[in-house]
Amino acid sequence: MAAFAALLSLIIALFAIAKSSERRDAAIASAPSQTRAARATRGAQAHIRYESFKRVDPTLPSVPPGAVKVFRVGVTQHVVKVAPNLPPTEVWSYTVNGRSYPGTGASPPIVVNQGDRVRIEFTNGGGRTMHVTMPHSIDCHSAEVAPSRHYVDVAPGKTKVIAFTAKHPGVFMYHCATQPVLWHVGNGMAGMMVVRPRGLAPVDRELWVTQQEHYLGKPGAPGDLAQMGARNPDVVAFNGYANQYKQAPITVRRGERIRMWVLNGGPNRWSAFHVIGTVFDRAVVENTVFRSSQTINLAPSQGGYVEFTLDEEGAYPFVDHSFADAARGAVGVLQTAGAAETSVRSHGERASSRAARSSALGRGKVAVELGEMYVRPAAHTVKAGRVTFVVRNAGQAMHRFAVGRAPLPMKGAEPSPAAALARGRMLGSCATERVTVTLRPGRYVLWCLVPGHYLAGQRTTIEVVR
Repeated sequence: MAAFAALLSLIIALFAIAKSSERRDAAIASAPSQTRAARATRGAQAHIRYESFKRVDPTLPSVPPGAVKVFRVGVTQHVVKVAPNLPPTEVWSYTVNGRSYPGTGASPPIVVNQGDRVRIEFTNGGGRTMHVTMPHSIDCHSAEVAPSRHYVDVAPGKTKVIAFTAKHPGVFMYHCATQPVLWHVGNGMAGMMVVRPRGLAPVDRELWVTQQEHYLGKPGAPGDLAQMGARNPDVVAFNGYANQYKQAPITVRRGERIRMWVLNGGPNRWSAFHVIGTVFDRAVVENTVFRSSQTINLAPSQGGYVEFTLDEEGAYPFVDHSFADAARGAVGVLQTAGAAETSVRSHGERASSRAARSSALGRGKVAVELGEMYVRPAAHTVKAGRVTFVVRNAGQAMHRFAVGRAPLPMKGAEPSPAAALARGRMLGSCATERVTVTLRPGRYVLWCLVPGHYLAGQRTTIEVVR
């Protein structure tokens, strides 16, 4: 009891500094590139090994067979990046029936039907490759069981079984309940459990999105508990990696009925989930039904689902409409299969980015695509000398690019105009610009000069070699 009181006092003290932190948060315009973690030097992280990012499949898994739905849940402590421009961090993720998402902070969904009997066989670690070094636990919000008996700490390598009936439909959170809970959830230990309602109508496509915050500490180390207490995340991501569905959109079909299951895993911030360009015909939040909704609002641990169709060919961003958190990485795109062919080609270029970087080497030319708050590819390598940048605006908004040597001198939260060694003209949709500049060996950045676009992630790295 005394230990719990001490822990509670610690958490209260951490939250007491939240107000001043929020003022600082506003001052840096909520941009991932401006946080303490982003300012870590390349040398400080060069020796850190981390898992390669693999895009998380957003297709909702099916309900497993059997009279009892059995889920063998594990824990892995692994070093990943949760955003391409930030240092590696150690996250603690769940695995479910052998499924995991390497290179991200995501945990797999658990999916059952209302009324199913459920058996969670939770093993903390289970093998050396999982690198578990501490107690963990699992708390299932969909279960009606005594937490004092079931949501207990489990030592590395040990197993705890939790059995219950999924009586209530909805989108529920499962997470680690080991103290301090803020630290465990803030390091990634949260996932989605879908209890499908009885009589749920079929749709053409079902997708899942878990929103989570990431608070980076020292490169390669777990997240910063004080920063979590101050509610100042470096990254807010969908399915464990910032902007992954912006860089590689989710392909859908025009006119098909889509259902998206959404969970706000927190641990601290509210989510305002919105799909730009459509209206939710039906939205169910905490089992309350809404019609013709624009946004669903989710407190930490809350979930729901939305149903809609996309009436025209094109790209439809989905965001946390708290745009400070969208700028931290809570942005994705649904793209219809019949959308512009140029977009499809650009995805292929990304998939073979290594080949693209190699082909650029020695050619003295860099091809860049600007779009709605992205730059593709994410990195380039060229030889020193005269380099020609061929920049195309593939989006609808206007853009203007510049090239400068890293680290860019900043003026407030944006690069200083004096940082530009070369710049192009303002580009309308589908316009292209060529600019040639002489570059010495080193690291450079190409970014958008339109105010706010750099903060939203519109920049790319250029490595210039001899």
